Amino acid sequence: MGCPGCGASLFGASSQYIKTNAGDIIATDGANIREKLILSDMRIPYKQILKSRVILKPGQTDYLLNHLGLGDNATFITIRAMYDPKSTLETNNYVNWSYYDDLGKINTFGQLMTLTGNSSHRIKQIYLTNPNANYPVYLDVMVAVIDDNYSFFTDIVNQSATTFTGLEYTDIQSYVVGQSIVIYDKNTPKNALTYFTIADINTMEREGTIVTVEDSLKVVLLKFLTENDAAQALSILNYVTENPWVDISTIQPPGDYLDPILYFYPQVGGVNGTGSYIAFNGATSGVPYDTSYGLTFSTDISLTTYGSASSITKQSLIDLMISSVHDQRDGTMSIIPDNIVITSLLTATISASVSSIAMTGSYAMTFDFSDVALNYLDGVIVNLNII
Repeated sequence: MGCPGCGASLFGASSQYIKTNAGDIIATDGANIREKLILSDMRIPYKQILKSRVILKPGQTDYLLNHLGLGDNATFITIRAMYDPKSTLETNNYVNWSYYDDLGKINTFGQLMTLTGNSSHRIKQIYLTNPNANYPVYLDVMVAVIDDNYSFFTDIVNQSATTFTGLEYTDIQSYVVGQSIVIYDKNTPKNALTYFTIADINTMEREGTIVTVEDSLKVVLLKFLTENDAAQALSILNYVTENPWVDISTIQPPGDYLDPILYFYPQVGGVNGTGSYIAFNGATSGVPYDTSYGLTFSTDISLTTYGSASSITKQSLIDLMISSVHDQRDGTMSIIPDNIVITSLLTATISASVSSIAMTGSYAMTFDFSDVALNYLDGVIVNLNII
């Protein structure tokens, strides 16, 4: 195999480029040296050192560089990227990388990356991705550690083989119905990646495409292909922990794409409210209404009757108007003031967002609210006439 991209320049042939010279990094303009970063006097101590060639296949995602076996002990790493000569678009020649415990934050480098640490601040392992779907990337990697620390693979998140990538929400299935859940890979036949005993699951949370599950024995990071897959996965996991005797394979449809339903009281004022009816498209004969009927509701609210200190807060609107919120997958849900958006309709063409209602007039109440699977109360509006 040849060595693509092995010229002296970090940024390709040009009259202006940056290169190494006698241990220093210099910026040249033709035959002239414009700037120099002196590195020839730098000394980085090491006790163990490893060097390797890594090939990232076209489009390869989440290649775990476990620092060539040094794990989380590495104190020095340099990666030189060499791109296929046929990859002629400069904008396509880069590598994405993330620390193993922060997969949601994507970093990039082009020709060279160097990370250094010390005995008390070592370099976390990283995942590498080649975003170029047509050409491979060749990486020369040098890794070193400052001491002879042999306590490798002590981190419970990654070193217990509990980080899994490239998942879809359909990879989550029941193992023993009522007892355990299994995460499968993409092979045929499928292989089990990890198991969770339902009763032992303590916490689950999602950040972007990452779902983190902690049980009594381990912490597992599940990295999904899309944010939708991650949201649907968390929805399934939540549902099964609340309903352990449900067989995941029988959930139809397997994905949750139905909006939660918001239920109104018949009249303003709560359970036994005696205020104005909460109408649907102007109709009141069918109260109480909910958002399964449609999107547009309206009512009148007296500022003097229902305001506190001459103000109607978002929490007041919840207490006065909303009976409950229910989702077919997540069950009864809680709605909080942060989920409420109040807009003052100043004129036919001018409006302004407000935190509470302190004056009579026309207002619109909308919702920034979703279920676990990111199904929102899109388009639901309650027109408020404050009198």
